[in-house]
Amino acid sequence: MRVKLELIIAGSCRHPACMVTGKGGLKNITFPALVGRITHPTRGTILFDTGYGKALSESKDLVARCYRRILPYRLAPGEACIHQLAAAGISASEVSGIILSHLHPDHVGGLEDFPQAKIYLSRAALEGLATRTLFSRSRLVLIPDLFPRDFSSRLQFVEDCPRVSLDHAWGVFEIGADIFGDSSAIVVPLPGHAPGHFGIKLKTIKDQEVLLAADAAWLSCCYKEMLEPLLPARVFIHDYQAYRQTLLKLHNLSKTRPDIAIVPSHCSEAIRSLQHDLV
Repeated sequence: MRVKLELIIAGSCRHPACMVTGKGGLKNITFPALVGRITHPTRGTILFDTGYGKALSESKDLVARCYRRILPYRLAPGEACIHQLAAAGISASEVSGIILSHLHPDHVGGLEDFPQAKIYLSRAALEGLATRTLFSRSRLVLIPDLFPRDFSSRLQFVEDCPRVSLDHAWGVFEIGADIFGDSSAIVVPLPGHAPGHFGIKLKTIKDQEVLLAADAAWLSCCYKEMLEPLLPARVFIHDYQAYRQTLLKLHNLSKTRPDIAIVPSHCSEAIRSLQHDLV
């Protein structure tokens, strides 16, 4: 099933590109926080992640305070996902589902703005959220204040969705999970960056195949050229060997299927390219 896809930038941060590419100087670049707005034929508006939100700026949690200092972000007035949807005539209550690639603040920051949406998440990600020590929460970048009180009761685990075989043309990506049971949004496991990390495979109404790859790579050049982050960035990668294997899989997919739009959540170049194709 084909869906309409629009890309929303819900905040951004700036830091040296060399931290994620391992090369170049200390020049800062902008890392946008991507939200995929999916319009499903029967389920209405579905979001892939939520970007930054006011809950992160208001949190007094120690991890939140450290995060804001280490990775200061910009969320301009009207830039939060909920405000951009409202400007397009879509209320918070019309968002029927939110697919969370993982639980880092720049992906769940707007979660509290959508109290009626069902949440699709990996069971492994929820297990990570249960960690209690400050060290573990800091390394996993988990901030409890960002999650609604009824978070657990609204969850649908992607592991419980029907398992499907991906088209042989997807090569090393063999198995996915069909979230809605109609092939409109297929979870593609992309392990390494965070517990339970995944992307989603879509086919748009313009017949474009898309892989929203979340943080499997911070920039497109990382998987195209097999560029690895510097040590400070590696500290916050949950499983570095799995991350490298996922990077290699994306590299191979981009070589064998250049027609697939692979879109990391923080790559301005990939986002602009797909936005152009979606018009």
